[in-house]
Amino acid sequence: MRILLVLPAARLRPWMRDFADDLRARRFDVRLRLVDGDPPSTLLQLVFELDRLLVGWTRTAPPDSVAAADVAAVADAAFRPDVVVDLTADPVVPDPAVPTFAVAFCGAPGETALFTTLTRGGAAVADVYDVATGELVERARPSLERAIGLVEAAASVAARAATLLLVRLVALRDGRSRPRLSGIDLDRVAVRTPSLGRQPGAFARALARYVYHLVCRAPHWRVGWRFVDGPGLAETGDFEGALFRPIPDPGLRCFADPFPVQWRGETHLLVEDFDHRLGRGTISTLRVGDDGTIGPAVPVLAEPWHLSYPYPIFHDGAFYMVPESTARRDVTLYRCLAFPDRWEPVATLLSDVCASDVSIVRRGDRWWMFSTIEDGRGGWSDMLAIHSAPSLFGPWTAHRDLPLLIDAGAARSAGKPFERDGRLFRPVQDCSVVYGGGIDVVEVTRLDDEGYRQVTRHRIRSGRSWPGGRVHTLNRLGRLEVIDGVVARPRWDVLHRMVEPLFEPGGRR
Repeated sequence: MRILLVLPAARLRPWMRDFADDLRARRFDVRLRLVDGDPPSTLLQLVFELDRLLVGWTRTAPPDSVAAADVAAVADAAFRPDVVVDLTADPVVPDPAVPTFAVAFCGAPGETALFTTLTRGGAAVADVYDVATGELVERARPSLERAIGLVEAAASVAARAATLLLVRLVALRDGRSRPRLSGIDLDRVAVRTPSLGRQPGAFARALARYVYHLVCRAPHWRVGWRFVDGPGLAETGDFEGALFRPIPDPGLRCFADPFPVQWRGETHLLVEDFDHRLGRGTISTLRVGDDGTIGPAVPVLAEPWHLSYPYPIFHDGAFYMVPESTARRDVTLYRCLAFPDRWEPVATLLSDVCASDVSIVRRGDRWWMFSTIEDGRGGWSDMLAIHSAPSLFGPWTAHRDLPLLIDAGAARSAGKPFERDGRLFRPVQDCSVVYGGGIDVVEVTRLDDEGYRQVTRHRIRSGRSWPGGRVHTLNRLGRLEVIDGVVARPRWDVLHRMVEPLFEPGGRR
């Protein structure tokens, strides 16, 4: 398939080059047409320079622009495209017989609309639409958790716009349909010049984060538990009833990603055990007594790479676990030989993939795997991937429409999926503002080889009953309900004793 990219000559960005590279990797024939237009304003260039100074505190700032030769060869008069992709601020249809797609950022084409939203602190949305009809065909709400500064945030959003375009073009080439969405009103968002008045606030927040990480070990997670009879958080969406009790941690280590399991008559809590000194996690377990007594953390599994999200699976009388191992770029299934600390890897379920928070369920005679995948260009919490297999051990096949969802607020798993009256539910993280900022409980209303749908049923946010600003994992086993979240953990004990009461569940914030 022949693709013509129509790009603004004065605003060639790295994400446009990466998009062209991805197209060529999938055997598209790509050509370029440059269109003259207004260059970035002096004000916007100043924003770039200030942003570069900000990012320079922590790492090398990304380039603002690229050369046309790095994107694609310029189309000659003989080139006849099958599809046109117009990424300018004023897209047009060059030939009514040729499909033309464009990207709208927060309702308007062009990067000025994107920077306007980001400088005002709004949620960024990327849409792909048919220029001839105005019909919206794809939508994404990207996550920005890995971005430092305005330019990186804009690049994260644009990268997901490129992902949307790519899946649309691949489906079109392969003759497959994609879900159709409602029309788009390009006038609904007024495009204004980005305001430097917001930029000092961004610098102030970045400085505050920098100082916070100097003073505190961050992020410092904690696990809370309670016994509950009847409906819990997943069913009600609120913290009514007994308060969660935080599990004390050693200070230089913290616990996260709690999964309760019952093994040979005893209840245990599998957790990520993160060591601030090493900068990576291992898997530990804490025994939970019938009276709520919490035992000490006992090592379960350690590898040379970071481990987290210890997802448990019981199958054919055996105890398995799938910990997150994104640093290794695989998904490995471990079998328990002797609990708690003897495990062996028995299968590599996925290879050469950065898949986080893998959650596996069996529905009928098929196994389904939920994860969020990372491609190194945008955030790591917004692209939902689903794989399926006839057996727990594989072979695992990617869904034809990956990613099935690009949504910072509803893609990433936040615990074990569960069934109620034959209906399947997933706890998912809301990372639209901050990583692990909240949990939504969604119902999976469609799950098959042809498509996927989910509908939000409850929203769970931290508050007086669970202070800290985040709630990140939710699981339940019988009466035992567990969650996690973050607290401020100063490096010095005297400060820790001062702030600790602020994070007491049910206390004063």
